[in-house]
Amino acid sequence: MPQVRMLGLFATLVLGLTATSAVAHPKLKSAIPAADMAANASPKQDAGAPKGKADAAPTEIRLTFSEAVIANLSGIVLKDEAGKPVATGTPLTDPGDKKQLVVPVSAPLTPGRYDVTWHAVSEDTHRVKGEYSFTVGR
Repeated sequence: MPQVRMLGLFATLVLGLTATSAVAHPKLKSAIPAADMAANASPKQDAGAPKGKADAAPTEIRLTFSEAVIANLSGIVLKDEAGKPVATGTPLTDPGDKKQLVVPVSAPLTPGRYDVTWHAVSEDTHRVKGEYSFTVGR
């Protein structure tokens, strides 16, 4: 009888560990522009520009998660360094990768620091949120 009890305990433990891994929350894997990245406001970059700078101010915010996300339940708030909201378009997932949330930026970004506050809901309905900043240079 003790072997049956041990087998039952082992089965419960295995099922518990399996269930825990099945309900994992999505994690932000990368962002474009990346946290603390400096992007140029002008479309062309100088040949001597430092590494870590993009060729132009972003026209979209692209967030890549560890799981597929639901675009109409996910999104961002983009604010300039004065805390003023910047208009963005409707969040969509990349047609080729449902793990990528793409949010168009409605107007050209001027030089300065920008804060991104994001939230995402994965296909298994787990909600996560976070924030980061990037800078648009001259």
